[in-house]
Amino acid sequence: MGINSDAIYHLSLLFLVSMIFIPLKRTLLIALIFVIPAFTEIVQFFVPGRVPDFMDAFHGYLGILLAYCLIQLWRELLPPLKKFRLNLQRQ
Repeated sequence: MGINSDAIYHLSLLFLVSMIFIPLKRTLLIALIFVIPAFTEIVQFFVPGRVPDFMDAFHGYLGILLAYCLIQLWRELLPPLKKFRLNLQRQ
């Protein structure tokens, strides 16, 4: 079982797009991000020479999920880190 470059492409592309748009907290943009993987696979039904693949959409959604988890982790860790930094500066 080798590394599938197509899977890495889908995961990384949607990870990067999500990292840009999720922090903006715009509902329409976030909804659009969740539509992209399914939409691209549906469009491939109508493009000659292309075959839709469920795993491509899955890897896209996995990239979105990873970006969301990383952003949430950062939001949870940032306040304690700021507080810790302020405490160090006072000493």
